[in-house]
Amino acid sequence: MQQEQGFAQRARAGTIWVYSFGRIATGIKNNLLGTWLLIYYNQVLGLDALLVSAAIAIALVIDAISDPLVGVLSDRTRTRWGRRHPFMYVAIIPFALCYYLLLQDPGEISDNALFWRLLGLMVCLRIAMTFYEVPRVALAPELTKDYDQRNQISGLGMAFGWLGGAGISAIHMYFFLGDSFFSTTGYQLLAFWGGLGIFISLAVTAIGTHNLIPDLYVPPARTFDLRIFLREAKQTLSNKSWIVLFLAGCIYSLLVGVDTGASTYFNAYLWQWQPNEIASFPLGQASAVIFFALVGPLLAIGRSKKNVAVGIFVCTIIIGPLPIILRLLEPVLGVALIPANGTDALWWILLIHASSTAALGSLGFIFVASMAMEIVEDVERVTGRREEGLLGTVDSFVQKLVGAGGVFIAGAIVAWSGFDEPGVTQEMLTGEVINRFASAHVVLSLLLPIGSTLLVLMYDIDRKTHQDNVQQLGYVDESD
Repeated sequence: MQQEQGFAQRARAGTIWVYSFGRIATGIKNNLLGTWLLIYYNQVLGLDALLVSAAIAIALVIDAISDPLVGVLSDRTRTRWGRRHPFMYVAIIPFALCYYLLLQDPGEISDNALFWRLLGLMVCLRIAMTFYEVPRVALAPELTKDYDQRNQISGLGMAFGWLGGAGISAIHMYFFLGDSFFSTTGYQLLAFWGGLGIFISLAVTAIGTHNLIPDLYVPPARTFDLRIFLREAKQTLSNKSWIVLFLAGCIYSLLVGVDTGASTYFNAYLWQWQPNEIASFPLGQASAVIFFALVGPLLAIGRSKKNVAVGIFVCTIIIGPLPIILRLLEPVLGVALIPANGTDALWWILLIHASSTAALGSLGFIFVASMAMEIVEDVERVTGRREEGLLGTVDSFVQKLVGAGGVFIAGAIVAWSGFDEPGVTQEMLTGEVINRFASAHVVLSLLLPIGSTLLVLMYDIDRKTHQDNVQQLGYVDESD
């Protein structure tokens, strides 16, 4: 790390790139859990949607419990490899291996056995991910204290995350699945290459940041007394800005849980695409996200992160569900509001829509993630403690519990819509069933983001407040 005269401590460019590379693994994992896992176990392996969502939700609850434990432990760890790296190294192989095993063909086994297999692998995947991602995220505020550079590190991480998730998704649809969303062989290929990508991404970031360990914060030796810990945690978590971002994140996590696997159901049954026809969609989304992730932080220099983020979220709320709303209104109004399925016009409209909404949403959360880093110094000024792990993981603890409820709701929507009904026909799936499914998602995709955005408006750490904080804490060089 380097220190520029008169400015808050900044990270070197190479450090930011190596650190952010670790988000590729997160993107690959998120793509599996958010896009493919539900439809694979439900429509390919034949497991009831409620059982699939129950396994995913239970694992998410266990993951939520492990997050604050790992976060607090890594905050207080003192080793020659620092606070964060020992946890990151331990997680690399289990994380990649669990991803690989999740998509292997289990053969002829009962639904009960398939459920427990899914649950066991999901729990192992989630815990391995916690051991890596919690310390890695907590490392970011240590790398740079600069208000604007934190936008850059958040943006570059978002870019790498989308590169990993969208890249593997495009390869999966074009090369592995081909003309069917339900190819068992295709998912096995995804297992191998996705697992390999996770392994490389994790190893590069852990090893690439290892040389920074001597310059990182070393916590004072502290014995763990539950009463003292609870008193300190209450003091740490009473920060107003943390509370509002925490509540906003809970609402957003519910939406993410509800949307689990939804895009694949829409592509297969509402728009009726074959995988290879829309394999370029993830690439279009990734290109848009990466462009705005790299350029957006530059455009925001000198501006309020909160105001920029809220403006972006409002635009996303308006245009996000628009194509689905137009399709649902067609039989009501008796007129075509959007081009017919299979047409080039619809393909271009949905590509542009998917790319723009992905870019807007990701750009908004770049600034929210950067805003969360400012809370670390705001809390340290009051308490004298740097507790990145606690701040991040208590937040994620409740968010994941809420998200688990959302995942279960996602499975309930699939079941309520009629996908698992005996005797359901293809005509019903592409008609009344998918319409019920789409209607439920439209309502939730409008209401939940509005509440989350209103809470973000209450965040109150601006540029001047942050500069005052780092000045008081001595994270600047005052020499001429």
